[in-house]
Amino acid sequence: MAEQETVPDFGEHFDAVIIGAGMGGLVCGALLAKAGRKVIIIERHDKPGGYVTSYDRKGYRFQVPHIMGGCGQGGPLTRLFDHLGVRTEFKQVDPFMRFIYPEHDISMGSDIEAYKDALKDGFQPQTESINRFFAAMASVQKGLDERMMRKPMAAGDMLLKIAYPVLHPRMLGYMVSGTTFQKVLDKYLGDDRLKTVVSTPWPFLGAPPWELSALSMMGMLKSFADGAYVPVGGYQVLADDLAKAFTDAGGTFLLGHEATAVNTERSPGPTTARKVSEVETHPRARVACDVVVSDADSKRTFLKLLDRENFSSTFLERIDEGPVSMTGFVIHLGMAREVPEGLAEGVTFVQPSYEEQETLDEHGVMDRYPDPAKLRFSLMAHSITDDSLAPPGKTCLDVLVPAVPYRFMRRWGAEPGGVRGEKYQEIKEKYAEVVTEAVRLAFPDLIGNVEAYDISTPITYERYTMAVDGCWYDSAPVPSQTLGRRPGPRTPLRGLFVTGSKSVLGGGIYASALSGLIAADSVLKGRLRNLY
Repeated sequence: MAEQETVPDFGEHFDAVIIGAGMGGLVCGALLAKAGRKVIIIERHDKPGGYVTSYDRKGYRFQVPHIMGGCGQGGPLTRLFDHLGVRTEFKQVDPFMRFIYPEHDISMGSDIEAYKDALKDGFQPQTESINRFFAAMASVQKGLDERMMRKPMAAGDMLLKIAYPVLHPRMLGYMVSGTTFQKVLDKYLGDDRLKTVVSTPWPFLGAPPWELSALSMMGMLKSFADGAYVPVGGYQVLADDLAKAFTDAGGTFLLGHEATAVNTERSPGPTTARKVSEVETHPRARVACDVVVSDADSKRTFLKLLDRENFSSTFLERIDEGPVSMTGFVIHLGMAREVPEGLAEGVTFVQPSYEEQETLDEHGVMDRYPDPAKLRFSLMAHSITDDSLAPPGKTCLDVLVPAVPYRFMRRWGAEPGGVRGEKYQEIKEKYAEVVTEAVRLAFPDLIGNVEAYDISTPITYERYTMAVDGCWYDSAPVPSQTLGRRPGPRTPLRGLFVTGSKSVLGGGIYASALSGLIAADSVLKGRLRNLY
């Protein structure tokens, strides 16, 4: 774990201040420090990682994320981590997703052809439609190039951007038209049940297919092109290894401090423009700086940490009114038993119905508990892949329910100021009973001999990350908030950059890590081109 540094002198100057030690902040900070910049990361929590974390309960190590891409030989994150000297060991998970429906049980792994064949076997009249759908998706994925997000661009990238409309017309068309994933499904696939199955992993992005940008879904699937992986020892190991790379390069951590304000001053010369000048924190500290990179929530960054006078009313309105991604409810279980054979190493999605809208309507109820027979959920037994996460012969199991309302039973019974009293505990435990019953309907013998458990609600995620409404992926990945329509890496305010889930690539570990690269490259004026 990152060591707490001595609180810097009041007003001490740093080349860059990183607000938040999530994946984007850690990567950006480590890259800037390695490039010789004087950098400080300010983190409210007592450890780095943000959502990329794990924690121990009675000998079990519970994981917050599930799987990540880009960590295969020569993969984008592998190249990035090698550059930083991060030596985290990763283990491949294959197959990494399994979709269970009333009449279908289909797995997705690193062999995309095997996945396509499974879909064709399950929906035989749709064979040609499936071929056309995957061909169209592959065409778009070729155009999803992180180099197009670089600011500034190198000369070669500028030439590529000029040729982009010719080289990737379908991808550009989806971007301009704001195509949802549902529209793509409707265009190529004729079976409604097949459409639902193909869109199953949308919770990894935070919006249902009829709201979700087609480019976001295709980008997420592309991130698993070389398979899915987990860090051996748990996700906190990855966060700590990145934190060590940062401090080894000379970076400074300020843990247990919350950034409360980003101050600005007039830029030098005959201009009315302003630039960042310092960051204030609680407990009381103040650091001067030339650059601020925010890995904090987008609404908090632009609407709370900075004065509104720094941005146009149009920009602020877009941030203020933009929808946020979903949140959810998770039960972490430590069980004194091994899971039954047949449970996939990766994430198992269990769907009681092919009618996704009806399912989400049930998820969205706020004044009563949902019907367990109508809940969709996902499972992952992390200890199947990494047996170091549980004692011998025992199991760590996660049960996740997506799209749970933040305002369920009026914010889960939390008291004013976020105090989690008896009412909160009562509602949380009762909801967990409903979710457990949903699991038992599908897997009667899966849950038992529970020795440790922990429950996370939207209030939990809000408390630990300060994310608005406890959302998992910041701004919802709808067409109006995808790629270049998201903020970053630069912002309208001189010296202010953004990284993490709010930035151009969206949510998830893979995207957040690469957003750290894009932000650092922008601060360094294009010096990191070789890492793309």
